[in-house]
Amino acid sequence: MSQSESPIRAMFDAQRTAVKQSQQLFKHGMATQRNVDTMALTGLKGQESLQRQQLELAQAATHGYVSATAAMLPSDDAPEVHRTIDETFGRLKQTHTEFYGALEREMERDVDSANELSTEFVDALDEQTDQLLEMTQSIEDQTVQNVDEFSGQLREQLERTQELQDRLEDQLENQTGDVEDLLERQAEQIEQFQQQLEAQTEAVTQQIPVQGTNEPHTKIETHPEHTLESVDGIDADVREQLSEAGIATIDDLTRAGPEAVAEAADVSESQAEEWIEQAEA
Repeated sequence: MSQSESPIRAMFDAQRTAVKQSQQLFKHGMATQRNVDTMALTGLKGQESLQRQQLELAQAATHGYVSATAAMLPSDDAPEVHRTIDETFGRLKQTHTEFYGALEREMERDVDSANELSTEFVDALDEQTDQLLEMTQSIEDQTVQNVDEFSGQLREQLERTQELQDRLEDQLENQTGDVEDLLERQAEQIEQFQQQLEAQTEAVTQQIPVQGTNEPHTKIETHPEHTLESVDGIDADVREQLSEAGIATIDDLTRAGPEAVAEAADVSESQAEEWIEQAEA
């Protein structure tokens, strides 16, 4: 028995017990009625009405029981079941009416005749109740089967969903690794290209002839007296800053002017003027 089947079976068992208890209660009332030796005709009508109400209540309870069962897992058999219930209780009501009609006619003549009719009615009640319980048993079996099938399908769907999720995660992980490898290869290629470009630029620069001659271009050596090293206060860091601004020689310094020198070296204009005065001296 599956985990889902156990509570469903328990619920059906409880409902069957309720139906049987209702049947026993009704039979007990009939047994009590059979034990009455004398019944006033005025009280007979009241008893008939009371038992008729009990039949109506039993019919309504049975409809409720079947509706609650069908609500758990809709079934196409529900309308047929309700129709069968109405037919069953219709026959019971007919039997009940006939019984009391005959009872009124026979009551004064023979009490034994009334007991016989009462027994027939109880037997009919037992038969119809058994049919009802068999019908609800069929509904129970179908309901349990449908629940088990649905549970199995749900488990299979969850398993397929988990498998799909695992595959997607694997694919994402593989694609992420491929992208990282591609980026690394591109970075290496870019670095190699930059190195090749620098090498080609240097080679081309060395091969360009000096204007007015056929000699290739070579690095121009600047005389120490023409460099900024001869100016007091201009150290290597300041020379680098000035060089980035295009001021690499004494001539560059004097032509630049105090404002441009101060801005390039990040010093005051007065300091720049002192450097320029040293360069012009």
